Amino acid sequence: MNIALFCGVYFPQPGGAQVQVHNLANKLIEKGHNVDVFILNKTNINNNLYNLIIINRFILSAFYYLNYFFKIDLSFLFMIYMKSIFKKKKYDVFHFQFLNFKTLYILKLLKKTKTKILTTFQGIDIQINKKINYGYRLNKNYEKLFFECLKNIDIFFYISKTIKKDLLEAKIKRNKIYFLPNAIETYKFNNYPKNNIEAITKKIKLITVARFAEKKKGLDLIPKIAEHLFNKNVNFEWYLVGHNSKNLKNLPNMSKYSKHFKYFENIENLNEDYCPHSSLIKIYKECHLYINLARIESFGITLIEALASSLPIITFNTKGGNELVIDGYNGHVIKDYSSDNMANAIISFYKNEKLFNKIKLNTIKSVQKFDLNLIADNTINVYKKLNF
Repeated sequence: MNIALFCGVYFPQPGGAQVQVHNLANKLIEKGHNVDVFILNKTNINNNLYNLIIINRFILSAFYYLNYFFKIDLSFLFMIYMKSIFKKKKYDVFHFQFLNFKTLYILKLLKKTKTKILTTFQGIDIQINKKINYGYRLNKNYEKLFFECLKNIDIFFYISKTIKKDLLEAKIKRNKIYFLPNAIETYKFNNYPKNNIEAITKKIKLITVARFAEKKKGLDLIPKIAEHLFNKNVNFEWYLVGHNSKNLKNLPNMSKYSKHFKYFENIENLNEDYCPHSSLIKIYKECHLYINLARIESFGITLIEALASSLPIITFNTKGGNELVIDGYNGHVIKDYSSDNMANAIISFYKNEKLFNKIKLNTIKSVQKFDLNLIADNTINVYKKLNF
């Protein structure tokens, strides 16, 4: 099949959508399909098996702004430009992942080509949380365009139950909605054995992987959790991995606990076919527990990475986390969004190695349904339903 994937934001900006597009595209190539990935910005990726095509942002912006701000519709000229990029290649599907203003505009226009259009919503492109000012749909212009484009989409993929709920609330028919979660190459994690680390009861090692989005990712709670652990005489070390993670040092009271934290800038994957990079997998495997503090998360690819690394997860009962973590099975789900309750959950593992080992046994079992080979096959099966 000839497949065109569109991603509204791409590397070097880190994120689950970018990882998913890269991994899926490489896997589809391995399975014998032709894949072009259309992006709007220059990228530092060079481990792509697929063909990368950059849509000229100046040209796109010119037509977009003329249309939506001045009501001057020259989209037929933009389509001439797009067709020149396609170079007579006949695509079987256009698959959009991570929508924004610009990719919604492209999606709307490409429907005129009669090619089947599929979308995977990744979170901020469909979700709304007014408390933390999260979601493109808070912008009324985006929301208007969003609903205009829904009728142009043949198949909707959801990566989590919360996304499915949003789609149903948008009046999408159930028979047009398919489950297609983000995925990882699970075998890759097996290549790196668990390092010999201290027993959890002697020193508990925690890890959180997230870019510095203080409120959305819940990073503002870290000083309070650290204070609680410190006051309870817990011997802990906390790894913080992600873009601008060192900004956490500037949060109130963090300086008091500086010796307990290690910071790693976002670990890019520029020389291995599949994300995450082996260096990040090795960091996961130096730890005991994964701590998810996010206030909203459509899926949370770092959670399945952690589970694949044999790490039980402690998460708040928030969107995303509460779908991947089963309380008492592969981690703990904390009902109240409380730093003290998070700290106490960490301490429950610190004081009970038997509990830790019991839950740890179930972690890898939890990620089998998110294996990239399985997800790629399921994706192709849906593509074929539309074209054959």
